[in-house]
Amino acid sequence: MTHNDDPTTSLLNLLAAVSRVLHEERPFVQRLHRLFSLLRLAIRYRDGRITCWLQSARPGATRQQVYSPESWPYPWDDRLTRSVALGGQLIIKTIALGDPNQPGDGLPLISASYLGMPIFWGGRLWGVFELRSDDQSHFAHRTTELVESLKPLLAAAIAQEGVQSSRLPAPRFAGETPLGITLTPSLRQKIIALNDQLEQTLDLHELLGIVLRRALEGSGAEAGAIALVDHERRELVLHLYEGYASEQAGAALPKMPRQRWGWDIGLAGQAVQVRRPLLVRDAGREPGLPNGMPFLAELAAPISTDERVLAVLILHSRRANTFTEEVLAFIDALRERAGLPLARAMAYQVAYETSYHLGQVFSSLPIGLALLDLNGRVIRANPAWHQVWRLPEQPQRSSFYVGIDLVEHLLTRLSDPFRLSEFCDLGQRSPDQVFEINLQLRQPYQELHVLSVPTRDSHHQLTGRLWVVSDRTRERESDRLKDEFIGIVSHELRTPLTSILGYTEILLNRQDLDSESQREFLLTVSNEADRLHKMVKDLLDVSRLEAGVVKLNRWAVGLWQVIEELTLQLHTQLVQHKLLIDMRTPLPPVFADRDKVKQIIVNLLSNAIKYSPEGTEIQLIVRQAEASDLPAGHPAGQWMLITVQDQGIGIEPEDQARLFERFHRVDNSNTRQKSGVGLGLYITRLLVELHGGRIWVQSTVGVGSSFSFTLPIWTVQRVEGALEE
Repeated sequence: MTHNDDPTTSLLNLLAAVSRVLHEERPFVQRLHRLFSLLRLAIRYRDGRITCWLQSARPGATRQQVYSPESWPYPWDDRLTRSVALGGQLIIKTIALGDPNQPGDGLPLISASYLGMPIFWGGRLWGVFELRSDDQSHFAHRTTELVESLKPLLAAAIAQEGVQSSRLPAPRFAGETPLGITLTPSLRQKIIALNDQLEQTLDLHELLGIVLRRALEGSGAEAGAIALVDHERRELVLHLYEGYASEQAGAALPKMPRQRWGWDIGLAGQAVQVRRPLLVRDAGREPGLPNGMPFLAELAAPISTDERVLAVLILHSRRANTFTEEVLAFIDALRERAGLPLARAMAYQVAYETSYHLGQVFSSLPIGLALLDLNGRVIRANPAWHQVWRLPEQPQRSSFYVGIDLVEHLLTRLSDPFRLSEFCDLGQRSPDQVFEINLQLRQPYQELHVLSVPTRDSHHQLTGRLWVVSDRTRERESDRLKDEFIGIVSHELRTPLTSILGYTEILLNRQDLDSESQREFLLTVSNEADRLHKMVKDLLDVSRLEAGVVKLNRWAVGLWQVIEELTLQLHTQLVQHKLLIDMRTPLPPVFADRDKVKQIIVNLLSNAIKYSPEGTEIQLIVRQAEASDLPAGHPAGQWMLITVQDQGIGIEPEDQARLFERFHRVDNSNTRQKSGVGLGLYITRLLVELHGGRIWVQSTVGVGSSFSFTLPIWTVQRVEGALEE
């Protein structure tokens, strides 16, 4: 129907075409399929369904459901169908499709539009006509006029099919499905119509949906499911189901979807083991099935190929005479036709999942990976490849060659560009060889290791190369820090140990020492032992802090009392310096661990004493922080600001950035004369950050340094938050 057509004329032409289709000499399901195709000329919908009662709408009557050829993977809601049938009026409403509580089924939660119309004509309900769309505007006023006009045509077609179905022979009751029964022309047409759909479908979920829906249409069963077979675990895996009322699904099948159960339970498992369809007329009494199952007949038909069962089709009906011999023959033919397409779809699904998982691994690895063709052109690369070379994610050129574009990009950072060019050429001159190279880049400094290995196709023919690029900068830095740590610690340990051993040997071997000399030697031994004790303590503190085993015993702490105790503790160290305390009381208490606060301030004061000339001033400033006092990125809230300011040697700007790192020591002539392993400020930073604060430094060479850190001010909210942790 085009936009230039008169609406009334177009509607009449469409209804005439529908009338001709519904009265053709074709199987009933094929006629309804052609009806759905005609409706697409006037209505934009995703899928449709017609539920019809071939004799009456009373309980136990023969019901048949026919779905549109184009199916949507979302299952239909039979509660809506019953609501339309009972209401007796056409309804259009917005519905939610998908289950937000079951994200693993691959169907996201979406909003859709639903149209349901009871086929009520001549004082009798013949069925329910339903459409679904992903856009509610598709079901406009013209759509309601059209579907209302279909009522008498559909009612007549259903009535005619009901008369023909009443002439079928009486069902035979048996424990197994019959063999060798010839299909009726109507069921044979259903199988023929199914062939093209199965052959054109590769998606596993879509193919199983087609099989299940056509089985429901052809058998007249009210509910059904398909479970895949896991031979290794001897289990059935529920994949798809249709027609189960929510209050009955729990009794009929395990909780859905993707639930498993052993094939030793129920008729489905028995059918898998004997490799043939099985039928039970009173499923509610079958041993091993849940009590109270609301179905009178159950059919389980395995779908197999090459003597291997791939899946099992399960059908349920509330009527004992649903599965006639003709229906059983139809199901037997359907499962035989579905075997090879199902095997193909399962193989495709495995290949797709494998490719998808490998793609996830390829994309998620922190090592740069790039597939190159024989000419050195990058075919595919993961995000880490761009990050490690610092390349833009979207290159300006459509083709990127490592021998040209990569060298050009790194030209300013390479000390020897020809070395990388030669490495790229080696891969093309000897495409079957493995090569590797270590590169050093500057601005910023990087140490990269590049491994180039050949790639081959399934026929072992060379297709190109795989480049594996790993950034070893941090590894090299870690090795450097380890070597530096060993050197510093060995030196720092050797010095006091030498003094302790030397003076101890003198005390043991010299009997002529006067008491003053002995006292001096013992004092030296004691001081050196204290140095060793402090080094070991710092190493243990670092180990415990990095392992996360240090717990804070926090409460309201008054800083004035803490500082008073510290001045007494550091009295001997402050003899040759002046300590000025700037603390405007009263100040609110901080929410902190008292002992850890003392350790932080002692570390900073000891550093200031160590690196300040004799006679200079050291200031300890305590005040409540303003927003302008805090550095960028500092956490919000109320904070106390503590600053230790000295008039020492100062720190170069390039050293300030690494001052709080582990084992870092400023390397100059002044610092070399001072002992230490470079852990004091690192421990201080970890303790401050453990409280939630931050520490920073401001320094000018030759003028002095100012170390500042923050501690949270005590509030009720902070205490409650700590208790919850």
